[in-house]
Parts: sequence; structure tokens; C-alpha cells
Amino acid sequence: MFNRLVGIFVLLFMMSSGYSQEQKSTTDGAIQNIKVDVFGPFRGYSQITYEKMLAPRKSYEITVGFIGLGRNQSFPYSDTVVSSSPTYKSQLGFFLAAGYKFSKLPVFELGAKGPTHVMQGAYAKPILYIGTYDENRIERINDHKYQSARPTTTFAALQIELGKQWIIKNKALIDIYGGFGYCIDNKGYYSTSYWDLTTTSAFNYCNDRIGKSPGISFTFGIKTGLLIR
Repeated sequence: MFNRLVGIFVLLFMMSSGYSQEQKSTTDGAIQNIKVDVFGPFRGYSQITYEKMLAPRKSYEITVGFIGLGRNQSFPYSDTVVSSSPTYKSQLGFFLAAGYKFSKLPVFELGAKGPTHVMQGAYAKPILYIGTYDENRIERINDHKYQSARPTTTFAALQIELGKQWIIKNKALIDIYGGFGYCIDNKGYYSTSYWDLTTTSAFNYCNDRIGKSPGISFTFGIKTGLLIR
């Protein structure tokens, strides 16, 4: 899995190659934008991001996420004594994120006409996530007894995200990114089977942790939005 994620990061920067030479750039009167994550709702949350340019090739982003505003995934109790029908996570919570983006010099893309928008280009972004949520799970009381539970998870992740943002006709945008770093959380219950009480990973909706907390954290996504004048 790690090699696959590294390949994604390499691909993101390969996508930013193939330029002819540095050219003039433009803001076209817009130095800020609002965008949403395309795949977030399928993962059980929704988020909205505000970005503002502070100087050429430098901007900051602030994200607000709503955990639960999306797919409500079901999971079965494999012990029929507890339940034989699926139970839904019914997650509910929120997260905040703040990042500072360093972009490459604006350039002409192959086939592009005129100067590129100053907010377009490949970038690296240090980012901090913090959040909390509740969700339905099951917990073991003893070797033969289990019960439903709704623990609260609090998490924080410090990452570096690599990506590329395209500006379309100085009005809309597409932002593709992937990131890695470290995450710490209090998710002290199993995530795959209640026979295994050792937490080796955690799905915190906006990020995935691998290994016991604190562990390696990953993010990925595609955002789309509009420029603001």
C-alpha cells in the first residue's frame, strides 16, 4: 500500500511536467476561492475549503468538515447473540484543517492560450487536521458477551500534502492532492474484528492512520470549486 501511495505522489508531480517555459501569469481579479471535496460524501463526511492568495505562489487554506454529512456505512455483528442484522455507524462530528500552500511558478501548459492564473500549478502544503466524532461500534465485555457502544474519537494529524490545482477559464478549479504525515488519536478499539482487541489502524474519515497511534497518516482527494473576485 505504501508503494502505491508513493506512486500517487510521483504521478501528481509528473502531471505538472511537460511545460514549455515560464510565462506571465494573471490573477484576473480573483485571488481567493471556495472548493468542496468530491469524494468526501462517499466516505461519510463533507468539507468546504476557503483559499486566499497572500503573495504570488503562496496562499493559505482553511477547511471545515462535517463528519456524518455523507454515507452512513453499515457493519454486521458477526456474533448472532448480539445481532444478526447490520448496524449503522451513524457517525457525527466535525474537523478543522489549516494549511499553507507553496506553489510552483506559473507556466504555460501545453496547448494553453494566454497566461496561466497565478493560483494554478503544482504545490506542497503543510497542513494540520484536528477533529472529533462519535460513531456506533461494538465492544467486548468478556469472552462471551458483547454490547453496542458509541465511543468518542478525538484526533489530530500533521501532514504534507502534494498536489496540483487547475484553473478553468479563470472561473472554476480542480484540485487533486495526496498527503502523508503523522496522526494521533484515542481510537482504542479494534477496527476490523472484535476478536482482535489491538488497534492497528484507524479510519478518521478525513484521514487514515496506519499502525498504532501515533502512526502514519494519509489523505487523498479531489476538490472542485469557484474563484471569488
